[in-house]
Amino acid sequence: MKIPPTTAGVHIRAPLEKVWRVFVNENGWDGWFTDGMKMELKEGGKIFFRWFRKTFGEEVTDEGIIHRLEPPNLIEFSWNTYEDGFRSRVKMEFFPSSYNGTWIQIEDHTIVLSEEDMKIKLECAVGWGEMLTLAKIWIEYGISTLENP
Repeated sequence: MKIPPTTAGVHIRAPLEKVWRVFVNENGWDGWFTDGMKMELKEGGKIFFRWFRKTFGEEVTDEGIIHRLEPPNLIEFSWNTYEDGFRSRVKMEFFPSSYNGTWIQIEDHTIVLSEEDMKIKLECAVGWGEMLTLAKIWIEYGISTLENP
């Protein structure tokens, strides 16, 4: 059975360039979602993910690699370490809107070979929605739900 990609999207009331800089920068999503994320901003560059505050004090880390970087409209990367590669390939696209803001569309292609893989895919689907919602609150209102951001 072919598993379709996970998709998520949100409209943020802020200019495209501002939204791009919040999502694509050397410190990643630390303001609203991660703790110590790093992005090497070039094709072939590494991404390091780290969570601590959102995981109730348990340090969770992962890594990835950037495949495409087309500022300010597209970043495509693989992440979620799996055997000798990555479980997931993600495309994030940024579009200006006629509603005085920016649309973000995420498409996540995840390897699903087992029931455990499907569980991971579904957890990531929830995570993408949460990340976009928290980013919207962060960008539009300057509010972080993380303690001591």
